[in-house]
Amino acid sequence: MKHSFLILAVLLLLPLAACKDIGQETAQTPVPTSTPAPYEPGLTYHEVYDPDADFDNRLGRGYPGFAESEDAYYYISSLGNYIYYYDKLSGERGVLCGKPECVHDELELNEDCSGLVRAGAVINYYEGKLYYVGYSNFGDSEIRHSLYRENPDGTGRERLFPFTCDSQHAPGGGIAIHRGKLYGWGNSYIVDSAVPKNNANCSCWDLETGDQTLIYERSDEVSDARLSVFAFGKYIYICDSYFFPEASDRGTTVTIMRWNTEVETLETVYSGEGYSGRYYNIWVEAESRIFFAPTIEPDRIESSRVYLLSDGEVSTAVTVDGNHAMFLLDGAFAFLHIGKYAEQQHALITDYDGNVLYEGSLSFDVLSEIQISPENVPPPSAVYGSSDAIYIVFTIRNSGGASGICECIVRYDLGDGKIVDSKLLCVSKW
Repeated sequence: MKHSFLILAVLLLLPLAACKDIGQETAQTPVPTSTPAPYEPGLTYHEVYDPDADFDNRLGRGYPGFAESEDAYYYISSLGNYIYYYDKLSGERGVLCGKPECVHDELELNEDCSGLVRAGAVINYYEGKLYYVGYSNFGDSEIRHSLYRENPDGTGRERLFPFTCDSQHAPGGGIAIHRGKLYGWGNSYIVDSAVPKNNANCSCWDLETGDQTLIYERSDEVSDARLSVFAFGKYIYICDSYFFPEASDRGTTVTIMRWNTEVETLETVYSGEGYSGRYYNIWVEAESRIFFAPTIEPDRIESSRVYLLSDGEVSTAVTVDGNHAMFLLDGAFAFLHIGKYAEQQHALITDYDGNVLYEGSLSFDVLSEIQISPENVPPPSAVYGSSDAIYIVFTIRNSGGASGICECIVRYDLGDGKIVDSKLLCVSKW
């Protein structure tokens, strides 16, 4: 799992490009390979979103991911040793441990610290509880992982159920708790009939019983593949994108599906090939408006594009000159260019129509709190947020700690075309 984000960090070190010519342009010609499913026009994401029962797509659909409650932010680093928090009212941050004399994460694995979890780097907040997939050694799971939950103050930790599935079906890429179910997805390399393949899959588990349902699975002799998952009311949307290295002229195949949680059926919304870029993500603004875009574009591409699937037709929503890392947010698109040096760092945030919400450099002044200088700030590990606030996860190599790695979240508040405030949220030492 860490390997995938090291690859992403390297790929984000691209030449700085000008950001211009924003607007509606004709998309390159993809080849549809399926008939779109029928839509229910008029239902938007915010109309179906129930904050008490639904997964918050703004945060945590990537890796590492974090969660937000009314009072705090919660985070598990890529290494997965501890739960960290940031208190919104006091601005206090640290390991989620209530022991006053504890040294917390001064040790890489402090068995006496109640904030030690040894978990996957994704955490959810659901119905007043924190949920995560953590290590377990109770003899009832061959892959030694279980679902845990605890109170937001770090007390009351309990193991809900072990994962008894094959290791390839364990939720290793991400989790989303939505309307009483845990949805987990990931990808891994497997050997099928002596042939190495890449496997991508998505499952759901009942929170009360631990019963698993395999929703989607694909195994192919392809290069790296990633799933993007989006919770939308009674639907779970899944985007699978992959390419064949031996047939590069085919480009990337993008398939968007949706799982009906009420009747437990999976249907294909769209499938097309011939796209450029890799690791496609989706944002479902409405059942009849689905945005999708690659996280990265190859060097030969002169522009970066976000596509729109509307009523079965694909068009280009926004085009920006140059190569960018692209992230789909709530009400906004983020086009990031973060180079090796501070003066190369550049961000462009637009709304869904291409109107600029912010364009300029990103300040790293808040990192002075942890003695990190701007020239040591790498490309982001993950980007989340909305048109009002962008959250960026940085994995920073430093001289402190045995691992030499510090990971942190910076929040940038946007307004009137400017970054009006920035805050350093959770910070991990390991």
